[in-house]
Amino acid sequence: WILLVLLVGAIITFLTRTLQQARIVALISSGIALLISILMYLGYESGAGMQFRESVMWIPSLGIGYNVGVDGLGLPMVILATLISFLCVIYAWGEEHRANQFFALVLLMDMALVGVFASLDFFLFYIFWELTLIPMFFLIGVWGGPRKDYSAIKFLIYTHVASVAMLLAIFAMYYFNGKMTGTYTFDMIYLLDAYSRGMVPISPYWINLIIGGMLFGFLVKMPAVPFHTWLPDAHVEAPTVGSILLAAVLLKMGGYGLFRVIIPLMANPDASTRFVLVIAVFGVVSILFSTFVALAQKDLKKLVAYSSIGHMGYVSLGVAGAVAFGTSDIPRILANTGAMYQMFSHGIITAVLFGSVGVIQHATGTRIIEDLGGLTKHMPKLAFIMLAGFLASLGLPGMSGFVAEFSILTGSFPQLPHFVLLAMFGIVFVAAYHLWAIQRALFGPYNEYLGDIHDIAIYELIPLAILVALIIVLGTPNPVCNHLYHGVMQPTATHILSILPEGGLL
Repeated sequence: WILLVLLVGAIITFLTRTLQQARIVALISSGIALLISILMYLGYESGAGMQFRESVMWIPSLGIGYNVGVDGLGLPMVILATLISFLCVIYAWGEEHRANQFFALVLLMDMALVGVFASLDFFLFYIFWELTLIPMFFLIGVWGGPRKDYSAIKFLIYTHVASVAMLLAIFAMYYFNGKMTGTYTFDMIYLLDAYSRGMVPISPYWINLIIGGMLFGFLVKMPAVPFHTWLPDAHVEAPTVGSILLAAVLLKMGGYGLFRVIIPLMANPDASTRFVLVIAVFGVVSILFSTFVALAQKDLKKLVAYSSIGHMGYVSLGVAGAVAFGTSDIPRILANTGAMYQMFSHGIITAVLFGSVGVIQHATGTRIIEDLGGLTKHMPKLAFIMLAGFLASLGLPGMSGFVAEFSILTGSFPQLPHFVLLAMFGIVFVAAYHLWAIQRALFGPYNEYLGDIHDIAIYELIPLAILVALIIVLGTPNPVCNHLYHGVMQPTATHILSILPEGGLL
């Protein structure tokens, strides 16, 4: 239903004649999609596997079906996608340049993202995965900054090459399963179950090649260092709404793939256990590298972009900590749940940061940290929102980022102590560059060259304030936070790990 609402909404928005019509249709469509996802959340039964399933055979001869459903991993991501898109429509209320096309692309993006998180058929999953590239390419290419063409093409090439590697791995799974068992199907749950139990007899070479192809596709999307170079360019040139969608939801597709596809495949008896170390190394290198590069940034938006790479590194570390060999299952489940929570938490935190940077650029005409200063004097509301976002991003207790990162580090430590110590070394510098940016941009003497600037507009303030409230709600002990963590994510995290051999791998 969400997919239908968003598709129809995008088409109608595209066909509207006036600015006001485009805004209202986009607002209603994204609002209905958000409402449906919240109703799904309220009707979700904890620990009951895949729910809200719809399954229709689409191309029976090839074993392709329209097969969708969500569990405790997919549902929070669907909510994140619909929430961020709805708030983006409000945030972009002032967008006047080709507004009907702009809002239609935001809705199309939302539809593709929901499709990725709800697909239970590999063919469908891949179609939606590729579909996310198109609206993003145009958002950067049409509404972007001065180097928009270069950034849009670079984004497209990088992510598309990664997708092709993933597609080849999907076809290999489909082909070997059909050849060995006689059943040609793209059904995700069936295929992952068959491969995780080793029911498809293929050589270790092939199973490791399949995992490698999938892993490459997901790591480029997250992105993990050294596959990250498309991200800072795309962020710096993208319009603010593009940056918010890119960092808050698009990067989560990579993390989602690790949970949904990589962990079950690693359970295969012939799969190499070295993949655990590979994922852990990528995670820690991403955390440390992005931290030191962020320390050197002069552009506020680039600084936030690099912080995203580090935060997604925690997801990789949590996944590695969850599948690594441990004497007890409790820390492994903690690491896995923490990594899922980190995806949701980082989504709302990074949206606040990119939203705030967009407001600053709009008001002052610059994002260079040295040219700013003393913004609290003229923009007190914005300064409060941005400060909250930065503190949440550096993992302040009482905010959602702390819950997620603390779970990942404590859960991964018994299995991967050296990696966790390295990541914790990075945390010190994460605090350093966040506090340095806050101090330089928001406090200190006011830069008179900026002239008389206005505070944040109401349509920009509402979405950012909602997100800040959500960050605090998800970071303090209360029924909402407990239900999301223990009621929705933890049963699924436990179920995903139950496929692995006793005690984990490696």
